[in-house]
Amino acid sequence: MATVVSLEQLETQVRATLEDGRLDELRGLLAEHHPADIADVIDRLDDDEQARVFGLLPPDQAADVLSETDLDATRALVRKLSPEAAAALFQLMSTDDVVEILGEDIPEAQQALLRAMAPGEARDVRRHLAFPARSAGRLMTEGFVRVAAEQSAADGLAALRQAAPEVETLSDLYVLDGGGRLTGVVTLRALLVAPPEQPLGAIATEPEALVTPDTDQEQVARLVSQYDLLAIPVVTAGGVMLGVVTIDDVVDVLVQEGSEDVLRLGAVQEGATDESYFTTPIRRTIGRRVGWLMILFLTGTFTVNVLGWFEGALEQIVALSFFIPLLIGTGGNTGAQTVSTMVRSLAVGEIRPRDLWRVVGRELLSGLLLGALLGAAAFGLALLLGNGADLALVVGLTVVAICTWANTIGAMVPLLAYRLGLDPALVSAPLITTLVDATGLAIYLLIASSILGL
Repeated sequence: MATVVSLEQLETQVRATLEDGRLDELRGLLAEHHPADIADVIDRLDDDEQARVFGLLPPDQAADVLSETDLDATRALVRKLSPEAAAALFQLMSTDDVVEILGEDIPEAQQALLRAMAPGEARDVRRHLAFPARSAGRLMTEGFVRVAAEQSAADGLAALRQAAPEVETLSDLYVLDGGGRLTGVVTLRALLVAPPEQPLGAIATEPEALVTPDTDQEQVARLVSQYDLLAIPVVTAGGVMLGVVTIDDVVDVLVQEGSEDVLRLGAVQEGATDESYFTTPIRRTIGRRVGWLMILFLTGTFTVNVLGWFEGALEQIVALSFFIPLLIGTGGNTGAQTVSTMVRSLAVGEIRPRDLWRVVGRELLSGLLLGALLGAAAFGLALLLGNGADLALVVGLTVVAICTWANTIGAMVPLLAYRLGLDPALVSAPLITTLVDATGLAIYLLIASSILGL
């Protein structure tokens, strides 16, 4: 039974025993802990420490840990092994885990590893690698319980017992015809309550959802979540069943996709979700951030231009400048809230591009109401700070206008990006930041010029 301790405590113990060279003690310590906990600690070590700790693990435990470590660390560990040693570990891992490790490796290293594997295992991996990255074909496992419609419930139970060591899930039995086409699904619950002699075809039901091997992993995760499935069948266009995607892989996809959306909202390029914070080289981190930061830096000059156009107005009433950070911040926060809501709703399928004008109308009204509430507060704040009623009115009306505008474009940009085939999370955040800063400032100074006669 694995020992339960905090990861911080485990990391401290691993570092201390490793530093003191107490390798036998460290080996015993690792044997007491869950592979996922060991993987978390390995992810936080430097390259040499990772290799030393990993080298102390017996093959079965090493294979389990390799399935749990951060992908960047996993590949680094595999590259330090001989092809024969890596292939021996791959034999102990599920095919989809091996495919994930090899999926983006350089062709030469990939081929060397495949040649070292047993022919049957290598053939399975090559078949999975032929499917697009981040697809159901890459995620699926070919281990599932196959039965025929004419078999009895007793035969189904026997098939479960026989297949148990080889399959990842026993929640369903899949009824296939002579050509391997999926004709129905028998749940474990239905099997257990059925009379032993009842044919499986009589208790089979239509699958609640199917995917093809080319289906994007995000769509797979959405279907599993929508229909509360433990596994989803992967079939060809002709209905021939190839495998299943199980819930454990779907959970990984949901975490990965959620992390990507968060990073993209921060204008960080793709790839960071495959690596942990400490295993990512600084040069790679800079490379992923600098592109969008440079774009935002250059587009920020629009704000400078707006200030230049209204320089005279600001010189006449210096108090106008005091409220600029408040107004720009309010617009940015409002737009960011709307963008986050839109990206999330698009991701889970609650809204679609055809809903553009319906969504815009809803967010315009929401922005107007939010603006009215915040505008009243801004009007009162300006008066409390000793400003005249005219300037307070300018600030209040600007808050109403900026909130309405930020909400509206915050709804439009993600939907338009999605319609154009762009990633809404990656495109929306930087665009909203730039648009709200520049246009919000222009709105403020235009209202000021109109009311104050500047």
